[in-house]
Amino acid sequence: MSPLPRNTIQHFTHPKHSLTLFDSNTKYSCDGCKILGIGKRYHCSKCDFDLHEYCGTCPMKLSSFLHPYHSLKLVNRKPQGERRLDRFCNVCCDSIEGLFYRCEVCEFDVHPLCTQLPETLRHALHQVHPLKLLGSTESGTCVICRGACNASSWRYRCIPCGFDIHIDCVTIQCEKKTTTDRGIPTYVPPSGFDGYAYGIPYYHPSPLNMHHNYVPQPNHQNHGQVQTHHGGGRIGQVMFGLVKTLGTGVLSNMIFGTDLSSFFAT
Repeated sequence: MSPLPRNTIQHFTHPKHSLTLFDSNTKYSCDGCKILGIGKRYHCSKCDFDLHEYCGTCPMKLSSFLHPYHSLKLVNRKPQGERRLDRFCNVCCDSIEGLFYRCEVCEFDVHPLCTQLPETLRHALHQVHPLKLLGSTESGTCVICRGACNASSWRYRCIPCGFDIHIDCVTIQCEKKTTTDRGIPTYVPPSGFDGYAYGIPYYHPSPLNMHHNYVPQPNHQNHGQVQTHHGGGRIGQVMFGLVKTLGTGVLSNMIFGTDLSSFFAT
């Protein structure tokens, strides 16, 4: 067999044809993990089949700080009619509908995109310490949306200070309040939301439904932990936006909570 052309891959989720790296400033649903994306993707023009860049190249086995005890195996979910149970990502709590990583020993499940979230990041509201992505056993309150961070839910956290931010709130821009004598700006949490953060829909929680990852769904009761929708959920789009930004190699220069429109521009 002759080697594949540059920027072309063969993927087990689409064995009939090879996939070519394609760039278009349009949204698409990844046929691997079923989460929305925009811009570059691996594409089959014959079948209109798309994979996120990472879903197209992620390894079959992965070691991750998210689950350091065992390696994770890449698995593809069975078709809807052949499933015996629902699966949810242990990190973002969104439903798993396609490709995912799984620890067969611990039954730890995680979206491929979620494995690419930064372990630590800097945020404008807490510049004294970096925030670390972890699943805390303590409950808390997100300083951005004022919603609950339930015990065992993953969030960006400063352990010494008890400072928490939901994963899906880290890209929301905070308000610049004052500037120090040295010209360093200080920030406060946003006083309200316009419904979008860098093109990603955001639901502003009311006092009656301030739950982690709550998004109103017709004819669906949300319990504050798990989202049963997929693909178009805000959390999935945040994952994609963060991973896309990571690919630019500029994470070390980013302070989340400030104006990141240049980083998230498509």
